[in-house]
Amino acid sequence: MHHFHWTRWAVAVLFILPFARTGHAQGSPYDEIGFGLPVRSGNALTEALGGTGVALEANRIVNDLNPADWTWINRTRFGASVRYDYDNATQGANSDLQQNIQFSGAYFAAPVYNRMNAVIALGYVPLTNASNDINVTDSQGTRNYIARGGTNMVFGGIAARLIPSIGFGARLDLITGDIRHIGEVTFADSNAGVAQFERDYLFYGVRPTFGLEIIGDSIADGLRGITFGASYSFAAKLNSTNEEIITPISSTLDTTLDAGGSGRYPASLSAGISFRINRRYRVEADYFAQNWSSAYLYAPQAISGDTSLQNSNRMSIGIERLPNLSSEYGTSTGFDRWALRLGFSYGLLPVNPVGSGGIREYSISGGLGIPVSFESMLDLSLEVGRRQPINVGTAPNETFVRLGADISFSEQWFTPTRRQ
Repeated sequence: MHHFHWTRWAVAVLFILPFARTGHAQGSPYDEIGFGLPVRSGNALTEALGGTGVALEANRIVNDLNPADWTWINRTRFGASVRYDYDNATQGANSDLQQNIQFSGAYFAAPVYNRMNAVIALGYVPLTNASNDINVTDSQGTRNYIARGGTNMVFGGIAARLIPSIGFGARLDLITGDIRHIGEVTFADSNAGVAQFERDYLFYGVRPTFGLEIIGDSIADGLRGITFGASYSFAAKLNSTNEEIITPISSTLDTTLDAGGSGRYPASLSAGISFRINRRYRVEADYFAQNWSSAYLYAPQAISGDTSLQNSNRMSIGIERLPNLSSEYGTSTGFDRWALRLGFSYGLLPVNPVGSGGIREYSISGGLGIPVSFESMLDLSLEVGRRQPINVGTAPNETFVRLGADISFSEQWFTPTRRQ
């Protein structure tokens, strides 16, 4: 019973942490462009593996990269996660250090028909982060440029294996967001007062996502230990609203202007492969691409896309020692029961500052999967990386550190008691 209470306490901490904001500024300097920077996943497990997960065979998390992967879940599961971001950007003599703690996901999944490995799942994950602060002080006064918010996804879906070797998944995604840009000027002359301008973008839309997973073990001996996965999310047409709030100098009266319009959240395609080196060690590799050149946050009428955005892509590779939670790989104790993970990723971001040629991102990551109690896991991840413009000196160089934690639990009281 001691482990059970520890699990509930850990879950409570994960839910409380998002409200304990740091006293520092927040986000990357690239977060204020378009929808902000994409968030790869809501799971610390996939973050530790460099973002791989399309063919993960994950039975203790709800995989937000491929709904077909849910067919590996054989117990009712709940989970939640948080993330800490550290960003240090430099350009010439200028530098900027920002930090942020935020809630990064919650999910629920339950098997509904064991014969077909059918599972239903619900969840929430952030898709982009658009939070950033820029403060400029000179002889004229202080100018603060603040961006807040991002894009979120609430999803629900079902996965099943209509035949033993192939898993199918379908998910309906509700895309929502509220991105605020605030400009505030405080003049050095105290008699001049303060002026403020705020522009808010509120948007929502719906899209379908479909996933496929081919399990080599069920097809041929030559494919034993190999799993292929793929997932496609359609573009979402957004209902967008632009709200402008203007507070003139030395005035307490605001002028608010609202205008309706449209937006588009881009389609994405991912493909991956995983290979069991032996019973307990596995290698994964993924490729991800997203059509950001056709995306835009808001326009009074439909347009072809935002010129500050470009198509993005990412290649990731990860290696994992699987956890031995229920002695599925023989008897083990202590550290030998833990999962060990290592990953690497390289890609091109969707933001395209003028003259930069695009922004590259590369990172190395690692993590642990720590058994907490009966079928419950605490997953931890650490990622360190760099972002830099293709054309040197045209945009900030940025070093980032990301810490993630999530807990997935399925205690015995989730399992129905069989009546004789």
